[in-house]
Amino acid sequence: MRLVINKRKCSGCHICELVCSVYHFGVASPKKAAIRINKDDLNTSINTPKVCLQCVDRKMKCLRGFPDPTDPATARESFLWDRACLEFCPYDAIFRYEDSALHCNLCDGHPRCVEFCTPGAITVR
Repeated sequence: MRLVINKRKCSGCHICELVCSVYHFGVASPKKAAIRINKDDLNTSINTPKVCLQCVDRKMKCLRGFPDPTDPATARESFLWDRACLEFCPYDAIFRYEDSALHCNLCDGHPRCVEFCTPGAITVR
């Protein structure tokens, strides 16, 4: 399973960030979300949600940041990763929070961002 983003539908409401942080931390804080909305600098109202692309196991370059060899399937289930993983994600889709990295684990198989995204910008494939 992976998330599919349609940036043309994204309204920039940030609800996806809020429900992610509430699900994982129990507080509404975009800084604690594994999905982030990037707004363009030109004020054209283009909003781009960024989230882990759930790469195929052998292509998960981000796993190089783990201190010990990690099984990709086990890593996918974890929300908090080692901060060193940040530098290995070629898509900048893992986010720093304190001394950890936030990785989308698809809310344990039930992505809340998809459920609450009213414009339908986030879907599952």
